[in-house]
Amino acid sequence: MRENASLETGFVFPERTIVRAAADQARWLRAAGVDPAVWDGIAEPTLWGNDGFRGMKLVRQQPNGYVHVEQRMQVSEHAALGEEIRFRGVTESVEPARKGRLVTQRFEVVRASGAVAVAMTHVGLLPDPAAMAERGGGGDANGEPEPLEALAEQAMTPERVTTFSREVGNLIHFDPAFAMDLGFRAPLAQGLQTMTWMVGALGPEAPLSVTCRFRRPVFWDEPMTLFGRRDGDGRPIYLETRNRDGKATAQMAVQGAR
Repeated sequence: MRENASLETGFVFPERTIVRAAADQARWLRAAGVDPAVWDGIAEPTLWGNDGFRGMKLVRQQPNGYVHVEQRMQVSEHAALGEEIRFRGVTESVEPARKGRLVTQRFEVVRASGAVAVAMTHVGLLPDPAAMAERGGGGDANGEPEPLEALAEQAMTPERVTTFSREVGNLIHFDPAFAMDLGFRAPLAQGLQTMTWMVGALGPEAPLSVTCRFRRPVFWDEPMTLFGRRDGDGRPIYLETRNRDGKATAQMAVQGAR
């Protein structure tokens, strides 16, 4: 298979069999700031996103520098830890963008019954280094952040970011020189690492549909605060992480939770 064949619309990833081990999940959840007991016996759904990234690596899609822009997740039911699942994926589109190419790829977790337990849609930027070096753009269009309830705090560390991300193979998460070459002061935590923390605040809901947009980089030594807005029954319907400057780093809309 030629390198980057997966960056063609309609590319079908080779199907894989995966078994999520409890020890691996606990290690990744602790790195994301989540108590593994929240997902006792359940395969935490956001982590399937990293299996999508591993799938990209297996077909020689170059992951280095990939910038996660958005993640959509639909959970119909939960798979169990230790359960054998089939993992499949497809490249839905590849489009030019201001700073590179925008790639949309969908991955599915299929149980023995044939049910699609979880569907993950990755939207990511494959950057043009020259364009990434240009400053400007981004930011909050509406100025002041929305008043929300503070729910939790944590601080990223290089060790935790590396633990969560090294197997994915994207140097932007653990190689300081590589990150600096793309214009960042330090390596970045994965968007999925932040999203795993956010989904941990929801717990094992199913059915569940979320859309998480990654607004700003989270550096591997940066503190974050999780904020939320609840419905009339007290369930979070919107979650947002902010950096030390009070700027949104990730914003997640929640639908379908019971």
